[in-house]
Amino acid sequence: MKRIALTSTLGIVTLGVMLAVAWFAPLPLEPFLDFQVLYRADTGLLRGIPLYDLASQEQMVANDLGVAVEQVFVLPYPYPPWYALATLPLALLPIPIAVRMWFMLNAAMLMLSVWCITHGWTPRSRLISFVLAPLFFPSLGALMVGQYVFPTMLGMAMTVYALRQKNVTVLALGMALATFKPHVGGFVLLAVVVHLWMRRDDFAVRALKSVAVTGVFLFVIGFLADGNWVTKYWGSLFAFKGVSGCRMCVSLPMAITTLGGFGFDQAFLVSLALLVGFVVLLARVFPQLNDGRLVALFACMALLVNPYLQNYDFAFAWIPLMACVGFARSRVARLAALLAFILPWIGFSLWGRGGDFTLLISTAILMGALMMDIEKE
Repeated sequence: MKRIALTSTLGIVTLGVMLAVAWFAPLPLEPFLDFQVLYRADTGLLRGIPLYDLASQEQMVANDLGVAVEQVFVLPYPYPPWYALATLPLALLPIPIAVRMWFMLNAAMLMLSVWCITHGWTPRSRLISFVLAPLFFPSLGALMVGQYVFPTMLGMAMTVYALRQKNVTVLALGMALATFKPHVGGFVLLAVVVHLWMRRDDFAVRALKSVAVTGVFLFVIGFLADGNWVTKYWGSLFAFKGVSGCRMCVSLPMAITTLGGFGFDQAFLVSLALLVGFVVLLARVFPQLNDGRLVALFACMALLVNPYLQNYDFAFAWIPLMACVGFARSRVARLAALLAFILPWIGFSLWGRGGDFTLLISTAILMGALMMDIEKE
């Protein structure tokens, strides 16, 4: 009980310090980049606007700016409703302060992710990991534009920690956070559920029950954000894809279809084919996967089969990179981690946004190194 009280007090004090820094420190962050999608959705919720009611959100913004609604462009909110509910307090702050707070929260979640994954490592290795994590190219980019990857990254890292420590509470929370970006975290969530079902020990049974209860809780609270969220969420998701047109997508399926002169619809078919191939590949080694490599390999699979990804989504590659360093046993895996860290910096230095393809190469290298390491066992 004392430990819980101490942790709670420390958390409250830390949030207070972060809020003070966000309020007074002139951090040079642009609030009207990616962060504005979340902020406007949360602002709408505070004013009674359903989360996926894009027309009402546009009218709200037009009224705030004193312009005609035709002059307003608002991106559809593409995430599950519980993500918006969890971040609702940000909308109580003016947007310049809110974006600074979001930046610090994301940085804190990145550091907590490192702490979870490196638990049990030597102090020197952990210190190096803390220093390098924000320097991983896609993670740095995601931090600067206020992206939404870090809760899910933390969820994956907590899942690794919880499976190793057999902590049911941390596992349920980690898997809940993994759903914040379901097109990536969902792969990990399903893999962990199958892993637990195959274990069938006391921890697995308790964990599956806890995860099921957490899933029901998330489903129910979603109605607080939008009474019709079950049907409207998918419409908002596809509307977001339609608005963006996948012009800046970084995905293996899109790369394949672009070479063939096709578009996003065909990329989805390629994605299904890749998914089947990766499932067959990973099924062979699935019983051998330890907790760190389990999460890492399915994070890699998500990044290689999704047709709709942006470069910031590859911040999730930090999880398999850490797995190569800490859970793999071969020197090749560690060299792969080094190459995966350096390659995006080289690519973007030489070709700018044209170097996006190095993110795919880095992910493939990490997955290949992990698979080779398992095959040698």
